[in-house]
Amino acid sequence: MDDTPEPTPPVQIPAPAEGFVGRETALDLLDRAWLRRADRPPIVVLSGIGGVGKTAAAVRWLTDHRERFPDGLLHARLSGPGGAPVATGEILFGFLVTIGVVPDTIPPDPGQRSAMFRAAAAGRYLGILLDDAISAAQVRALLPATSTAMVVVTSRRQLTGIAMDGAQLLDLAPLTPDESRRLLREVVGPERIAADPDATATIVDICGGLPLALGIIGARLRARPLRSMAREANNYARHLGAGSRAPEDVREVQAVFDTSYAELPDGAARIYRACGLHPGPDVSVDALADVLGEPPAQVEDAVDALVSVNLLADAADDRVAQHDLLRRDARLRAEQELEPADQAAVVRGFTRWYLRRAQAADDLIHPHRPRLGVTPPSRHGKAFPDRAAAVAWWRRDLRSIRAVVAEADRRRWDEELWQLCEASWGFFLHHRDYAPWVSMHTAGVAAAQRCDAPLAEARLRSQLGFAYAKLRRFDDAVAQNLIALRLGEQQAHGPTRATALSQLGRAARGQGDLFAALGYYRRAAQLQDELGIPRGVALCRRRCGEVLAELGQDEEAITELTAAANAMAELGDPVQHARAVTAIASLRSSRRQHDEARNVLLEALGVIRDLDSPYYTAEVLSALGQVELEAGHEEGGRRHQAEARELYARLGDPRADDIAAPGRADAAAGEHGDRGAGSGG
Repeated sequence: MDDTPEPTPPVQIPAPAEGFVGRETALDLLDRAWLRRADRPPIVVLSGIGGVGKTAAAVRWLTDHRERFPDGLLHARLSGPGGAPVATGEILFGFLVTIGVVPDTIPPDPGQRSAMFRAAAAGRYLGILLDDAISAAQVRALLPATSTAMVVVTSRRQLTGIAMDGAQLLDLAPLTPDESRRLLREVVGPERIAADPDATATIVDICGGLPLALGIIGARLRARPLRSMAREANNYARHLGAGSRAPEDVREVQAVFDTSYAELPDGAARIYRACGLHPGPDVSVDALADVLGEPPAQVEDAVDALVSVNLLADAADDRVAQHDLLRRDARLRAEQELEPADQAAVVRGFTRWYLRRAQAADDLIHPHRPRLGVTPPSRHGKAFPDRAAAVAWWRRDLRSIRAVVAEADRRRWDEELWQLCEASWGFFLHHRDYAPWVSMHTAGVAAAQRCDAPLAEARLRSQLGFAYAKLRRFDDAVAQNLIALRLGEQQAHGPTRATALSQLGRAARGQGDLFAALGYYRRAAQLQDELGIPRGVALCRRRCGEVLAELGQDEEAITELTAAANAMAELGDPVQHARAVTAIASLRSSRRQHDEARNVLLEALGVIRDLDSPYYTAEVLSALGQVELEAGHEEGGRRHQAEARELYARLGDPRADDIAAPGRADAAAGEHGDRGAGSGG
């Protein structure tokens, strides 16, 4: 009888990380891959940026399901120092010896070793972790052929080629802020985290969801029980940019980025640095090509190289994005490797690219107003095929546009700044968002003053005054437009004077001085007529009509509104035509012509909805709701007013409060000077 004990199955994988949270998607994928295996080994590839927790997730799953692999858990790191690939023959030799093959019988040829490993692994229940793989070919040489073995691969690269071998691929995203806080609680302890939520939030932000960074800062805090969270957060943020002077544990985070960056071709490295200098959260391939002066195809190839190693991520609509930590790393590398003037040239290039796009979009969204600012056309053809594409661009890139504006203000790029403000007018009219608009235009006015551009200053002051009037800050609106009027008179510029007069009328109407408002509008209309600007005349006549309706002079109001509607139809301005007929419909309803008014408003609503204009949609809905209520259609009226209220609230417009309760809209409109179509645009 042989009393020799059974050999213990080899377990080569590392111990599980102490703190582990989230990763349910990855763990579920690994489970399904094993449970649904067929006649080949299940393979799962976890990819992602360095430090995102790929190995931790793989080790956690293999450890939790160790009973499924009674013949052992094998592990090999496929990259060596500096990121160089480890020879597959060397890895195979280690695997073969580990599972009991006599070393002297192992052939020297890598191909023969691969065949021997497949034979030796056949029928064995093995879990195999191939860590930090370099290429699909490297992984392929290490694959067993039996369905009883499970292979988990981690890589900073996407390894799409291994999908041909039946692998399932998952790109591991950074942890969410909530998951990051949970991880810190596990490592540091819940009491310290709860005691300083602000410092915890700072740490979560600095670490950007990277478990490696969170684990390091958590370990530092646990080793220093008397150190405050805020102090450690400040120290860690300082160390991140210190390079080789940073503490060894902090350099461990930097090292994962250094390895990836060192392997990049020159063109990809240039794109990586440029993305770090881009002011917003994501950037289009077109913008990169334009700013760097490189052919789009060449930029596409460089972007693909960066995406494949997870230093960039694809975003919607041909854009790419960087994880916050990668963006910080890319910016630091740009600051270290580029002269300040070269850095500024890249950022200014982005600023001018966004300016050109904003102007091209404004030409489509609000084509009826001549613009003061002009920049050269794009080198890459027409920016947008149609108005809908221009609106979609503004919505999608709004965060980046605002970041560009802030950067232009910080660097005193005044020409670009005031022109960006001017070009934002069309989108703002339809979508509003008053607080950032006011902030942007306050900076834009100062920029125009520094440029000694009085007409630009006047235009931005009138745009700013418009927003103030909509926010019911009427004194501020008057102040801005009085300055604009003075500047127009000094420059003998009739359109500027007419705009300021009309905006003063808006403020007077909001303050309840309807006769003064009517006087301003009529003076503006006369001036527009003398200048030969029919659209300006029509706008003023619509506003006169609205004021006359509030004064109870309905016949005269309908005359003015009808003239305005006809003029806007001839000029091809569907928005202002819809607004004029909306005001007429409200008057018709007050005369109990409810069906006629309702039909007109439904048609206007369809036109405005097709233009994707939330503000003016709310305006028509509010009027339609009031007409429905006046006609006794309570359900329809309440529904339309509720939708209008929701749109106004989403846009941050005070009119949301006017229709907070059904039936109040008309009274509130009279109180604030916004009967019918209102006084926008």
